[in-house]
Amino acid sequence: MRKLTALALASTLAFGSVSLAFAADSTPAAAAPAEHGKMLQHKGPRHADPFAGLNLTEQQRTQMRDLMKQERAAHPRGEGKAHMEQLHTLVASDSFDEAKAKAEIDALTKARADQMLSRMRIENKMYNLLTPEQKKQFNENHQKRVEKMAERHAQRAAQHDQAKTHTAE
Repeated sequence: MRKLTALALASTLAFGSVSLAFAADSTPAAAAPAEHGKMLQHKGPRHADPFAGLNLTEQQRTQMRDLMKQERAAHPRGEGKAHMEQLHTLVASDSFDEAKAKAEIDALTKARADQMLSRMRIENKMYNLLTPEQKKQFNENHQKRVEKMAERHAQRAAQHDQAKTHTAE
């Protein structure tokens, strides 16, 4: 079940990254810290736009939008929903068919991997539209996001550990 959850999370990240890439001049909204036990409420974009804050020219924005349109035309949405419905059908059945479940998970995994590969290919094309200065800023922004995610992960781990000690007492 952990693999399925991780797969669903990864696919959500993949969808969001690609769909936000063409909105190059928007800045990601800061996520409000959530109290333990409460659901996160997203305000603004769910995922950081890797091309945000790069001062793109109109020509670069147009080229990036064109790349995204081509990508969407080549890979229409809906396949993931069908896989998720099939997974639900397997879970909600009277008896569990492990072979069908494994086959559906494999199909979903392959579809997500293909989608991620395609997204990476497009983002590489977009990256190569950048000037050397923009590439430098892009890489600096990436490093900042990595550090921020590591910080959030450490905070969540500390909150989780704290919650465990309170329930154990």
